[in-house]
Amino acid sequence: LITGASRGLGPVIAEALARRGAHLVLAARNARELERVAQRLRALGTRIISVPTDLADATQLARLVRASETEFGRIDVLINNAALEQVDFFEHLTTSETAQYVTVNLTAPIQLSRLVLAGMLKGGTGHIVNIASVAGFGGAAFGETYGATKAGLVGFTRSLRASLKTRSSA
Repeated sequence: LITGASRGLGPVIAEALARRGAHLVLAARNARELERVAQRLRALGTRIISVPTDLADATQLARLVRASETEFGRIDVLINNAALEQVDFFEHLTTSETAQYVTVNLTAPIQLSRLVLAGMLKGGTGHIVNIASVAGFGGAAFGETYGATKAGLVGFTRSLRASLKTRSSA
C-alpha cells in the first residue's frame, strides 16, 4: 500500500516494487493520475488497484485499508509516502493550510500505521515505511510546517519501532 502514488517518488517506488512482482494498492487524491500510473504498471504483469484517497479524511483512510484487505487479504507493506510541502514565508500560510499539512504529513501516516498494525501483528509479519526527509532532522528556510511534520514522523517511527521491539524480546 503506497500513499502519494500518483507523482513524485510514489510512482518510482511503485514501479520498483512492481518489477519485483509485488501486488500494489496505490493511493492519492488525483484519481486520473493515479489510474494512469496503475495502468502503466499493470503492463509489468502484477495486480494493482488504485484507490483515490484524501489522506486528510479519516473515513477515507479506513476505506483505503478495507479496500486493500478486501482485494489482497492482508497488507504486507505500508509505505507512507504522501506529503504536502509549502515553500513560502510561514506567516503567509493560513490556519487551514497549516492544519492540512499536519494532517496529511503526520496524522495520516500515524493513523494508517495504526489501521494496518493489528493485521501485521496477527500475521507475524509486515513492514511500515515512513518517508521522512532531511528536513525532519533540521529546519530549512520557508519550510517550517513541512520540517515540523517530518520531524514528528521521524519521532513517531522511532517510537513505534522501539515499542515493537519490546514484543519480540518478550
